[in-house]
Amino acid sequence: NDVISTPVEPGSTVKMFTWAAAIDAGVYNGSEGYQSGTYQINRRIQPIGDHNQGRGWGVISFDEGFAKSSNVAAAKLVWEKLGTEQYLEYLHAFDFDKPTGIDLPGEVAGKILYNWPLEKITTAFGQGSTMTPIQQVKAASAIANEGKMLKPYVIEKIVDSSTGEVIEEHSPTVVGEPIKKETAAQVIELLDLVVNSPKGTGSMYRLDDYTVVGKTGTAEIPNPDGPTPYLTGRENYIFSFLGMAPKDDPELIMHVSVKQPKLAPTEAGSAPVSLIFN
Repeated sequence: NDVISTPVEPGSTVKMFTWAAAIDAGVYNGSEGYQSGTYQINRRIQPIGDHNQGRGWGVISFDEGFAKSSNVAAAKLVWEKLGTEQYLEYLHAFDFDKPTGIDLPGEVAGKILYNWPLEKITTAFGQGSTMTPIQQVKAASAIANEGKMLKPYVIEKIVDSSTGEVIEEHSPTVVGEPIKKETAAQVIELLDLVVNSPKGTGSMYRLDDYTVVGKTGTAEIPNPDGPTPYLTGRENYIFSFLGMAPKDDPELIMHVSVKQPKLAPTEAGSAPVSLIFN
């Protein structure tokens, strides 16, 4: 039920949609360099940092920033290249502001938190705004399906057992085209970097028999009553992966998330996620 009824901050899996928006709008140059590490849009707004305690990796390309899951790259794309209003238009085009309409009871939509400048740039890397896993899978169908976004459904058909009459039937239905076919192909190449390049964060999702592409995520968990806005500690995250296969013509999308896993001392948070996905 969490898949449809529990909106959470998605973490870095949402970056595939941020990069898709920048590519689709024609403002993306993947080989352009930027300074990673920390980024502050002005002195009044707190800086945001990359996930390695804000150290970053020096000057790297935006393509490499995607593979390394750079928050700074995502923020720069939205604030400096795309613009926050155009980014919001893409978030709406991907239907992140509404339920998917899946044929299950009790679906809840996430909420785009987009009032203040800091909220707009944190949304770019999956913090603040919330969404459900099925909202992400629906949006990712546009990347897997040449720009055409499909409505998810569970039941193929309901048949009256006594008469054989089909009472209800579902079939793949295109409900939007948030990005162009060429954009979808370029995003798949970026998702390939995550899993299959030496610089990517998703090497543990490589398989011998399938060409997997996808995006890793590590989402912080809000701490409403505590001294810090988010829980701390190496296990206090939602670790996730949104992947598809095979690369050349994806037939499968899978979203796996594990909340607060019990990890061995040397185990990465992605270990239980990759075990399930693989």
